[in-house]
Amino acid sequence: MEIQNCGSCGDNVSEGVQCTVCNQYLHFQCSGVTEAGYRRLGDRKFTWRCFKCKQSNTPQPPSSPRPENESAILLEIRALSAKMAPLDNLKDEFSALRSEFAELKSSFHNQYIAMIDNLNNKINGMESRIAQAEQVQEQVASIRVRLEKLEEDSDNKDQWSRMSNVEVKGIEQTKNENLIDIIQKVGTKINYPIHKSQINFVTRVPTKDPENIKPIIVCFSNRYVKEDFIAAARYEFKTTPLTADQLQLKGKHRIYINDHLTTKNKNLLSKTKKAATEANFRYVWVKHAKIHIRKTDTSPVIIIKSEKDLVKIV
Repeated sequence: MEIQNCGSCGDNVSEGVQCTVCNQYLHFQCSGVTEAGYRRLGDRKFTWRCFKCKQSNTPQPPSSPRPENESAILLEIRALSAKMAPLDNLKDEFSALRSEFAELKSSFHNQYIAMIDNLNNKINGMESRIAQAEQVQEQVASIRVRLEKLEEDSDNKDQWSRMSNVEVKGIEQTKNENLIDIIQKVGTKINYPIHKSQINFVTRVPTKDPENIKPIIVCFSNRYVKEDFIAAARYEFKTTPLTADQLQLKGKHRIYINDHLTTKNKNLLSKTKKAATEANFRYVWVKHAKIHIRKTDTSPVIIIKSEKDLVKIV
């Protein structure tokens, strides 16, 4: 900007405004408009007028003789007008501010809408994944039920295949032993003689602990022989426990004769005995490969088929 003299104070003007009517240059502080306000006017700068030119367009009353001190009063009025000049440009600045605020508001609104849309998309995605997870959980629960049913069916079949079997514990193993002869000796001792033709097979089975005596498993020709064999043993054992030395066999261990249970049912029997003891149940026994319990002589008999039935022991 070419250096000009201020039309108000007369000093040089390096930065200021120019009136579009009288073409005079004015300092910003002399023009009544701030530098920032002037720059926000945009195209309206080309129609900006100084205070004097604005006053010249205002109708004036007929001139009359002026007193001698009119110049001093006029100077005071001009000074006051210069101070009030910013009010004339306040409307323009306010309009510019309003425009900026509207743009800012629009920008915030767009950002807010975008943020809400983003959150909604994330929530929808999470809801979809949760629904999928719940569906998988339902499928897992269904598969678990089916698996438990298959395991139960498999164990029942395994137990059924042992319905003619008896497990004999407490007889030590010896070299060249004759297991059929041993079973016949047991039958004679419990007053239930066994003929060789009534035995399908007889064998020993290993135990988890090698130090323990291997039990003898005998499979009778039918379940009725097996049931009668066990019943006779229990009847005799009520009064006189049987030991190996009574059969002229090695050792003095007590002999136990029971149903040949599956591993699962053996574990269930062990847990049943523990729960029954804690709940003061007097009787726990196995009949037809099923676990029975009774609290007293007059209490109803409860059959324990699975661990879920243990809650009945109260």
